[in-house]
Amino acid sequence: MKHPLLYYSFRFIYGSLVILFLFTSCKKEYSAEDIPIPPVVKDHNILLKFKAVVNDTVPLAFDTATYTNFFKEPFTVHAFKFYIHGIEMINTDSGRVFRISANKYFLVDFSDTTTTTLKLTILPYLYNRLSFVIGVDSARNVSGAQTGALDPANGMFWTWNTGYIMAKLEGNAVGRGAFEYHIGGFKEPDNVLKKPTLLFPFGQTIDLKPEKNTEIIVTANISSWFYNPHDLRFRDNPVCTTPGPLAKQISENYSKMFTVVSVINE
Repeated sequence: MKHPLLYYSFRFIYGSLVILFLFTSCKKEYSAEDIPIPPVVKDHNILLKFKAVVNDTVPLAFDTATYTNFFKEPFTVHAFKFYIHGIEMINTDSGRVFRISANKYFLVDFSDTTTTTLKLTILPYLYNRLSFVIGVDSARNVSGAQTGALDPANGMFWTWNTGYIMAKLEGNAVGRGAFEYHIGGFKEPDNVLKKPTLLFPFGQTIDLKPEKNTEIIVTANISSWFYNPHDLRFRDNPVCTTPGPLAKQISENYSKMFTVVSVINE
């Protein structure tokens, strides 16, 4: 007579071996090509690209090209940069506004191409305007040592009293020597902070769909620094490096330097 414990133990072991054999014989061998690749999750859906130009359409070339301002004064450029923050995407039909975090500051420096394309994330929607503040707000001007775009090592900071340089343009006025425009000042009556609102080209909008991207091309026209509404001649004012009435006038000129030239929806 079979011992019942040995009998059932044998049946259990035999059954397990059969199941293991069936599993291994049916198992599919996967190659590296068969392993599914997880989708790439982007950290942005808007690319805001700035391009420096002179006389509306001529691409800026540092030091190697000579241009003329509104008053026919020839000049070259070796530095051009500015701060922006408070970026907003606007739909004027619905009144909807999407605001990028107010704590995000960007230093656009045309000598460093890594700074001229801003990667942003907004809610998918239809937008037809773009707005931002040129410069650094009063609170950040007196907030002590900061990092990132606001790090004093970027060469855009004066002192805790006068604060940040909001925009900088340097070069050589041919026959007259160097010119320097370091525009700053956050206190009234000489506050230079400006907030332009930019229209998109006729018929173009940000038509942002989920999982899609949009590219916005914005030109920054150096020629706008020299006129409208204030005349700025090298012969009269080759240097402006402190807050005051002249800095405020120049900021009123350059606040008009931006143009959205293209909106490309994916």
